[in-house]
Formats: sequence, structure tokens, C-alpha cells
Amino acid sequence: MQRNLILRHRVLHGIRNYFSDQRFIEIETPFLTKSTPEGARDFLVPSRFSPGSFYALPQSPQLFKQLFMIGGVDRYFQIVKCFRDENLRADRQPEFTQLDLEVSFPQAKEEILDLVEGMLRTVFSEVFSIALPKPFPRLSHAEALARYGSDKPDLRFGMEIHDLSHLVRESDFRVFTETIERGGRVSGIVASGCAGYSRSRIDRLQEVVRNAGAKGLS
Repeated sequence: MQRNLILRHRVLHGIRNYFSDQRFIEIETPFLTKSTPEGARDFLVPSRFSPGSFYALPQSPQLFKQLFMIGGVDRYFQIVKCFRDENLRADRQPEFTQLDLEVSFPQAKEEILDLVEGMLRTVFSEVFSIALPKPFPRLSHAEALARYGSDKPDLRFGMEIHDLSHLVRESDFRVFTETIERGGRVSGIVASGCAGYSRSRIDRLQEVVRNAGAKGLS
């Protein structure tokens, strides 16, 4: 635990130093606030002074950050706790810490990408002695979905999705041709070593892809 706490301290220290060097100021925003519509349910805190009324813990500091921007603070960041009352998953917790930053009137999206990439390169270099590439590989949202089936792909996983529609458009297999006629596409992955799979093993894979939302595989 002590090792993890020290690592966390070094990472946060690196983040703060980097953004300070980039002319950002660090801000704080309230935890007890009014409920505003967001993506999850609010955690509520009863008010002792107004029975039947409640404060809401913030799902994000967005509302207050916008007030800072209106007030003329043009570059700021916050390392902040957020609270979201939603179902638990491996990558989802009711309470978490996030880095939030705002820049007024950036010239292009590349300015924000370069800023965040610079922060990550600095922290990885100073804390882990790892040199990250400059710039990072970049994918559009459409390209990520087309190649990996996800908007947050793990690029260490090499099974890219390939569009095979042009190869099977004239096929006699109606599942393929009807899918293409309806505006869909037929895609495949290179599954090395799977050519000798038995029928029963392929049937088990059918269940896997159906549970993931696909119609099936061939």
C-alpha cells in the first residue's frame, strides 16, 4: 500500500508541475451542490437545516468549471473526486478521481491533444523512465470502430476487423448477400490456428458472439 501511495503522489506531483509550467492554475470546486441532470444517479446528502431537502455530490465539476471560464480564468485544471450512483463494473466505481482541465479558445483540437500527450510523456518519463512516442498514434472514431469494434481499442490486441463485403457480395450464401443488400457489412478477423476447430468448438464460439450482440459467425 505504501508503494502505491508513493507512486500516486509522484504521478499527481508530475501532473501539477506540468500544467503549472503550461500556465494553468489549479482550482477547487464544491462537493455539496445542487442536483443537475447528468449520466448517472446522484448520491444525496440530507440537509440538517432544511428537512426533506438534499445536497447532491457532484458527478463531475463541469458546472462550476464553466463559471470559472465565464469569470475570465482561461486555463485551469483540477484533480477532483467524482461520485456516480450506478451499477458496478470492473471499470466503474461509485467514487473516483479524475483530471479535469479547460482551455479557452483553442486554435484546433490538436492543441488539446498535444497538451494531454505532453502531460503523459512528461509523467511517464519522470515517474517510470519510459519514453512515449511523439505524437501518439491517432485514430478517428470511425476508424477505431471499423478496425477494432470499439471506441477505446487495446492496440496490443492484434486481431483487427477487416471488411470483406466486396469479396462476398456475389456469394451464394444468402446471409452474406442479404446483409450487404440491407446496407450492412460482412467483416472478419484473421484467427491464426483456428482452421482445425471442431464443429462443437465453433458452436460454442457462436454463443460467445451472440452474447456480445452479434448475429453469429462463419
